[in-house]
Amino acid sequence: MAGRRSRIRARPQSSSVPASPTYRRSSSRSFWYCDFKIYYFNEVLFNLGWRYSRFLKVWFSVGACFCLIALVVISTLLIFSSTGNFNLKKYVSFWLDTFFSPGRRISILDLVLLIFSTLISIAFHEIGHAISASSEGLQIEYIAIFLAVLFPGALVALNYDFLHNSSPFSSLRIYCAGIWHNLVFCAGCLLAISLLPSILYPFYTHNQGLIILGVPKDSTLSNYIPPHSIITSIDGSKIKNSEDFFAIISQNKSRISPSFGFCVPNSWIDASSILTKGNNGDCLEKFSLFKTLNCGNNSTNLQLDKKHCLIAGDVAVVMKCSVGDNCACLKEELCVTPVQFPGMYWTEISYSKPYASKCVQNKINVLNLNPTQNSNSNSNSDSNQDSCGGSFVHVGDTYLMARNIKVSSYLPRIKLFISLSAYIPYLIEKALVSLFHVSVALSVVNCLPVYYLDGESILEMSLYYFTRLTRRQCNKFLRFCLFGGTVLSIISFLRILF
Repeated sequence: MAGRRSRIRARPQSSSVPASPTYRRSSSRSFWYCDFKIYYFNEVLFNLGWRYSRFLKVWFSVGACFCLIALVVISTLLIFSSTGNFNLKKYVSFWLDTFFSPGRRISILDLVLLIFSTLISIAFHEIGHAISASSEGLQIEYIAIFLAVLFPGALVALNYDFLHNSSPFSSLRIYCAGIWHNLVFCAGCLLAISLLPSILYPFYTHNQGLIILGVPKDSTLSNYIPPHSIITSIDGSKIKNSEDFFAIISQNKSRISPSFGFCVPNSWIDASSILTKGNNGDCLEKFSLFKTLNCGNNSTNLQLDKKHCLIAGDVAVVMKCSVGDNCACLKEELCVTPVQFPGMYWTEISYSKPYASKCVQNKINVLNLNPTQNSNSNSNSDSNQDSCGGSFVHVGDTYLMARNIKVSSYLPRIKLFISLSAYIPYLIEKALVSLFHVSVALSVVNCLPVYYLDGESILEMSLYYFTRLTRRQCNKFLRFCLFGGTVLSIISFLRILF
C-alpha cells in the first residue's frame, strides 16, 4: 500500500528547475523496514507538473472533491460494517472469486498478476502525488519503494513543512492525488475491458460460446470433455459467455429436481423396490434417490412420486425424457428424475470440439466435396458426430466443478496454435481485471481514516479547510477520528477473517 509522506525531508520550494537531473540512488535497511530511494525522475516529474500547473490544479481539485466524498462514504460503511449492519465479508468474498483462479486457488499466474498489478497501481498512486506537488511548485526530493515487515509500498518525499505552511486546499489536492489517480486508472481498466471485444474482433469472436482453457486432473469434468472444447448449452439453455455459465449454474442449485428425466427399464424399478425394502427405505451408499414423473402414457399403473434407489452412473447414460404430459419413454420403461441434494446436482452439458484436428479436417473435406459426394458422405459425418461434440449429464457439485475450470468467452477465428491463441484474450482480460481490483483496493484502503495512510492527511487538511476549529481543537478531533477509524478497521478486518 502507499505510505504516508510524514517522515520526509526536501529542498525548499523553487520556481526554476535545476539544469541537470540527479541520478543518485540510495537505500536504508532495518529489521522490519527497508527501502530503495530513486532520484532519477525528480526533474522529469517537476517539469511536467510545473509546465501544466494551471490545468493540473483544476484536475486535482476535481479529484479532491471525489476523494472527500469517498472518505465520507467509506467511513460510513466502516461504521455499519463494524456494527454488523453491512456485510463487508460478502463483497470481499466476491472480490476474491473474481480476482483469483477458479476455486480460489492461488496459481503462479495469480501471484505474478498480483505483484504486477500492485507495482503498477502503486506507481500510478505515487505519480499522482508527485505531479500534484509539482503543479503547486514543490520540488520532489526522491521516490522510495519500501517493504515494511511483509507489506510493499512506495512514497514520494516532499517538503513536509511547506505542505503545512501552504493553503489547506493545496495540501488537500496533493494528498488526494494518489487516490484520484487510482480511481481514474480503474475507469481506464473498465473502458479497456468493454472495448476488448471490438479490439480483438478481427481474430476472435465474443459471446458465441464458452471455450474451456484448462480442466484440472482431479475435476469430474475431465472424464467427459477435453480442453479447447466449447460449452454450448446447460440444461437446454444456450451459453454465450462466462456470465451466462455461472448464472445458470447458480440457478440450477436452487432446483429441487432437474428439468429432465431418464427412461429406465421397469426391471430396474422392480429391483429398486426390493433393494429399498431391504434397507428400511433408505438408499445404499452407491445408489442415488429418484422419483417417478407423471407421464400420461405409462404411469397409470404406477404410483406417482414414488422413490427409487438406482445407480447414478447407469441412469445417466440411458435415453432422457422431458418433464411433461408425454415423457417419450417406451411402454416397458418409466421416466424418473433424480432427487437433488446439496452438493449433488444433475446437469446436462452440451459441447462441441471445433478445434480438434479430426473435426477441422472433416469440415474441410465436407467443404471440398461436390453435392454428389457430399450426399454419399453423410454416413461418415454422422459417425464422427460424437467425436466432434455431444452432451453428457454431470452428477455432483456443478458449481464447484465450474469454479475449478478456466473458461473464456473469446473464440479464436483462426484454428492454428489453439493452445496459445485461446489464452491470449484470457490473459489480457485477467490482467485488466487484476489491475482494476488492486487499484480499487488501494484507493479504498487509503481512504480509511487510519494512522499512516493518506486518509489521515486528507482528514487533517479537511478539518483545517472546512471547519472553524482552532488548530488545537482540530488536532484533538483528528486523534479521536483516527483512533476510532483504526479500531473500526481492525474490527471489520476480524469480521472478514472470522
